[in-house]
Amino acid sequence: MVKQDKLAKYQSIWQKYIEGDVNALSFIYLDLFDVLLNFGMKYSTDRHLVEDCIQNLFISLLKNRKKQIPVQNIKFYLIKGLKNIIALEQRKNKKIVPVENTDETDFRINYSIESTIIIQEKGELQAKFLKMVAESLSNRQKEALYLKYVCSFDYVQISELMQINVESVRTIVYRTLKTINKTFGTEKNSNIIFFIICQTMRVL
Repeated sequence: MVKQDKLAKYQSIWQKYIEGDVNALSFIYLDLFDVLLNFGMKYSTDRHLVEDCIQNLFISLLKNRKKQIPVQNIKFYLIKGLKNIIALEQRKNKKIVPVENTDETDFRINYSIESTIIIQEKGELQAKFLKMVAESLSNRQKEALYLKYVCSFDYVQISELMQINVESVRTIVYRTLKTINKTFGTEKNSNIIFFIICQTMRVL
């Protein structure tokens, strides 16, 4: 219910933006900036580039307001747009994955000193989860995990962002959950780890 209320709220604000209310777009920018920044930093270590891409995204929205149509999921729409802009900038800067590795998205989970302290403070399970992420999961698995359990996107939305078919997304998620079950042994621990996934991947 809360998620649906939030979707309806953003849809209403988006409609005001389409009708010419610039303040509506400013509200969306301020409300979702941190979400977009956190997402963008998973695809680039250059914070300035990501911030510039977010700015370019909203500048484009301002310039093309009259071309916009109602959107069902604003967060997904903006995140998809941001990912495309980041990819374009990376191509311009020739910082793209080599052709032979194009099946692997350049998806990053960065381990800072601060996040290491967080890991230690939250205990053994979280440390074990992060060790598994670093050693056992592919870039695709990390990306799918983040998009599904942190961004709460469905399989169709994830397939659009990862540019693979829905069945491939389901397979990646299944294999990731299988790895989690194998690492943590029981369904009980697997359920606990989903909470840790959301808490941990938000700060990395």
